[in-house]
Amino acid sequence: MGKLYEILGLVQYEAEKISSSPRDWLHYLDTASQLYRYSFSDTLLIHAQRPGATACAELEIWNHKMKRWVNRGAKGIALIDDRYPKKDYGMYLMFPIHIKCRVEKHRIYGS
Repeated sequence: MGKLYEILGLVQYEAEKISSSPRDWLHYLDTASQLYRYSFSDTLLIHAQRPGATACAELEIWNHKMKRWVNRGAKGIALIDDRYPKKDYGMYLMFPIHIKCRVEKHRIYGS
């Protein structure tokens, strides 16, 4: 339970931090715009632990569904498991992968 309370404290600290200045709020909004499917508390935790993350998912989702592989030794982002209504909250790890858009050059032939 010690780690869970540490993560809950991180949510509180990050909420106070981003609301203290307009620049911090805009940095948070940059992160949240990339991760719009996550809840407010999850985006706060992602921003606190890895502000540059562009995509986050559980290890099994990256490996099996997305066919992308997390590097060995990669550190996960701890999030609070509040997906199911219950009294106890747990933690789970998400792994960020930076997705880069690949632009291919095409030849255009003149007439």
